[in-house]
Amino acid sequence: MNRWFYLRLSINHLKKNARMIVPYILTSVLTTMMLYLVVSLTNNPHINELEGGRILTQMLGYGVVIISVFALIFLFYTHSFLVKRRQKEFALFSILGMEKKHLVRVLFYETCICLLASLGFGIGFGLLFDKAMVLLIERILGIKVTLGFYFSFKALKVCLVTFSLIYLSIYIYSMIRMHISSPIELLHAEHMGEKEPKARWFLSFVGLFCLGIGYYLSVTTKNPLSAFLLFFVAVLLVIIGTYILFTTISIAVLKLLKKNKHYYYKTNHFISVSSMMYRMKQNAVGLANICILSTMVLVMLSTTLCMWFSMGEVVKTQWPREVVATAYKENWNRSFNDLTEKLIQNDVQPQHVLAYHSLTFSGYLQDGVLATDFQQEGMNAISKAESFICVPYDEIKKTENFHQTLKPNEIYVYSKQVSLENQSLSLFGKDYTIKKQLSHLKLDESHSNPMADVVDTIYIIVNNADTLQKMEQDEMHTYGKNASRLQALYAFDCDGKDASVVQKMKKTKDPLFQSFLWESRSEKAKGLIGMYGGFLFIGIFLSILFIMATILIMYYKQIAEGYEDKERFEIMQKVGLEHKDVKKAIHSQVLTVFFLPLLVAGMHVAFAYPLIEKLLHLMFVSDSLLYIKVIVACFAVFALIYALIYFLTSKVYYGIVRRSV
Repeated sequence: MNRWFYLRLSINHLKKNARMIVPYILTSVLTTMMLYLVVSLTNNPHINELEGGRILTQMLGYGVVIISVFALIFLFYTHSFLVKRRQKEFALFSILGMEKKHLVRVLFYETCICLLASLGFGIGFGLLFDKAMVLLIERILGIKVTLGFYFSFKALKVCLVTFSLIYLSIYIYSMIRMHISSPIELLHAEHMGEKEPKARWFLSFVGLFCLGIGYYLSVTTKNPLSAFLLFFVAVLLVIIGTYILFTTISIAVLKLLKKNKHYYYKTNHFISVSSMMYRMKQNAVGLANICILSTMVLVMLSTTLCMWFSMGEVVKTQWPREVVATAYKENWNRSFNDLTEKLIQNDVQPQHVLAYHSLTFSGYLQDGVLATDFQQEGMNAISKAESFICVPYDEIKKTENFHQTLKPNEIYVYSKQVSLENQSLSLFGKDYTIKKQLSHLKLDESHSNPMADVVDTIYIIVNNADTLQKMEQDEMHTYGKNASRLQALYAFDCDGKDASVVQKMKKTKDPLFQSFLWESRSEKAKGLIGMYGGFLFIGIFLSILFIMATILIMYYKQIAEGYEDKERFEIMQKVGLEHKDVKKAIHSQVLTVFFLPLLVAGMHVAFAYPLIEKLLHLMFVSDSLLYIKVIVACFAVFALIYALIYFLTSKVYYGIVRRSV
């Protein structure tokens, strides 16, 4: 036999089944391109040298792992559709005398062709769009656009190794299925539908329980740190509940509809209900996949876009002063006035100066007593944890316009989140009388407090720096090596020259300046842009991948069901079913099946809102109204895209079935 016979056979098969093969190869090409782009951007030295670029590339690095794992799972999943359509063909080849080793060789050539097409076109498009992505990143970071070309050998290597292993796994899996199946089984496998499933009420209860617990965790979790720990638990429960409910509850509903004689014994309802129940087990898995992918797209896009749009507000709240200098007390024991004079001598005019010492520690209050034994509370300590910021009265009284005095054992307290009912506080074994709980504190709005949106924050104002130092000693005795230290903070504005001022302070050899850690708002903002930009890139890339997955699942689902329904509708017409009734039944079935996942995805996102809102607090985003607007806009746009996908893929289904109708 001609040695090129099997290669020609493979090429002819790919041509004849282009409707099935081309979407699969296109998806593989696009996944290869995206993997190349992410790896290339992560290792691009020019981006790493940009301010904020290093953080962005670290964020993109996580996308490499996610895309690789997704490619493996998704290409395996979609390949199962192709295998089912090939079984009859391979059975005929076997009956005509072709041995299994010859069929395996055909599969080998087909796998190689798909792999080469994916790598060739994928890496080619990756090279084509790589510079465009670099330019886009530079625009995001606010950097002057540079010209040039960069080729990533590491990206090439990662794509070659990753997709070679994926296609090798697919080939081995197909080869094993080929060897364990007989020609008769292969011949009839395509026409073997699912048996009518039973309504499993216990499993339905389990699904409802998983979904209910996932929703409950999202709605009832109040602490952002607890939300971070419980997020993946809630996601896992919702995914399990979604799969079970689409498999069991859908069947139970169809069973109930079947028992309703007034509903069931109508032509279009009879056909659609019977048809969906006939293969609901297969339908349910596909619908659950579409629902979960849709939910992922909505959650990722809404959260990353919300972070990006709120960046300006985050910069203002986290860095209210342009320059912030911090030093630990043991490294600096001079007056803040000395630092002001030194700055003026170095041609720096500090404005809106905020200078004070502070002691920050964690714990939780129990009846006015500071509890520090977190091990006793276990996981509950995370939700109970509170942040305490202690500052001296004499250093902030001008800023706060205080006119009274405090005794060594008296304190003022302030908190946005906590209302203290006790008249005194016991801190590290010493009692302090609460002279007043303040309703407003300018200090809370004029200095950076990253923990403000994460845990409840309580400000404690003591009479002077000496009392604060004694409190530091008490804290060190309690917490030991885990104790925090007294810190000096000096923040000011400088007419937008913060970056140059900080660079100047870092370069000077004056011991006074060297004892401080200098940070500028513009530098921090660039780091934030890099982090948020990285999340946005990952969100957009993964959303595109998941949308491609949704399209392909719906496309193959329409094709598979089209061929299955074609013969059934032909039989129905032969026994007297009218043409218009067939069309109504088809329309009802397709609409019900493919828009149900979108509705359930919307329900998932609505219940996920409270949990995601808390997670956004960990990223300094606290604008709940903005997130609601973004998620509503994302759902509206995605619904339009989903409807377009449905319209395009349903045309394939109607095209197949119309031949019989």
